[in-house]
Amino acid sequence: MFKFLKDRFSSGKVEEPLSVAVSDIPAILETREKEITKSLSNDTEINRRAVSTARAQLSALIQELISLEREEVNHPKLEKIARNTLPLFEKTMLSSLARDLPEEPEAFYHAASESLKGCVKGLSGPGRYIRGVFPDEMKEIRETVDRIGREMNAMTPHIAKARMKRDQIRALRKDLVGYTAALSEKESLTTEISRIEAEIEAEKGELAVLTDEEKEAYLAITSPDIIGQEQRAAELREEVLTEERAIRNDLSVISHILRKGEKVLQKGQGGVAAKDLELVVDTLTVSGLPAKEQVVPGLVRVLPLIVSMIESGDIVLKNKEERELFSGTTDIPVRLAECYRKWELADSRLKAAQREIADNPVVIQMRRLEREKLRKETRLASLTGKRAGILERADLLDMEIPATRKRVEQVLSALEERQITLREAVEA
Repeated sequence: MFKFLKDRFSSGKVEEPLSVAVSDIPAILETREKEITKSLSNDTEINRRAVSTARAQLSALIQELISLEREEVNHPKLEKIARNTLPLFEKTMLSSLARDLPEEPEAFYHAASESLKGCVKGLSGPGRYIRGVFPDEMKEIRETVDRIGREMNAMTPHIAKARMKRDQIRALRKDLVGYTAALSEKESLTTEISRIEAEIEAEKGELAVLTDEEKEAYLAITSPDIIGQEQRAAELREEVLTEERAIRNDLSVISHILRKGEKVLQKGQGGVAAKDLELVVDTLTVSGLPAKEQVVPGLVRVLPLIVSMIESGDIVLKNKEERELFSGTTDIPVRLAECYRKWELADSRLKAAQREIADNPVVIQMRRLEREKLRKETRLASLTGKRAGILERADLLDMEIPATRKRVEQVLSALEERQITLREAVEA
């Protein structure tokens, strides 16, 4: 622990700034607080003794006033005022003087100030009515109260100076905690940045290897055999789409005719009669391609009714597609079943071709490389973002640390009354 004394200029020379380790500051502040307390005690000792003496004298004067044998006053009203007001004045003054005064100077000052306020209140309140009855006694009481006030005023600059220094010490301790925490965080961030940058370089190296492997795999995957398999799969995919469009076209025409039948039934027999047609139409118009098992049974059930409506003229066929399906020569369920069979066959061949491609070792290798490369790229982006966040926080600390350091040096210099500089490292 360092013992710091006031440094003065001598022989016209300016002393060099004193370098202090951060770890030494708590001991310095503790020593300075003790010195502040001791100095304040010495500076206010005479005043505190004077206040205590004056308070004792004031208490005695109040007691004397109470027990005083009063002469008959000239004016009866004044006598009445004194008789009614004196007990209230006594209570106010003695209750104020009953407050204990602690030994510690600041606590003494606070308690004595509150006591003085009570006495001043007593003089300006009930005391003013007593002055005419006991002018000499009240004059002496007021002079004693004024003497306490002067002693308190004499203490005030010393108290204010001590409080200012203690406030400086509290602020300095707070800044010191922030400063050491910022230094520690900056050190941790520096270590973390180094670790992350090493990870980034490792990920970049692995990504470069994967990119080279991907290039080799691409050469293999573009071989004539695999290209031929992919072309075959593309043709089968188009075949599946063609068969699916054929089914959708027929279902669209059929659902349109069924809706016409719904309207006819709703007009003639009400909504209940059209319910079955509505259910079948809902099946035909679902999103995606409805399954054959969902379509054919319903059509087998409602088509005879639709055909009878066409034959009776309730439903009029208006275009080529409608006439082709409902001309009477087409068995719609059979036609749809055949369309579904072709679509299922094409879809089966497509899936087989896709499995053949997927099971190819070259393709498996290519997909693995793509997944691994994506994982590495995602990891690299995450690390890069994390590094950016840490660098941003480090930049803030680079501004915060010097500013806090400067405040610590300034306050410590003011307390020590000489220029202080902090050493860079936090010493253990």
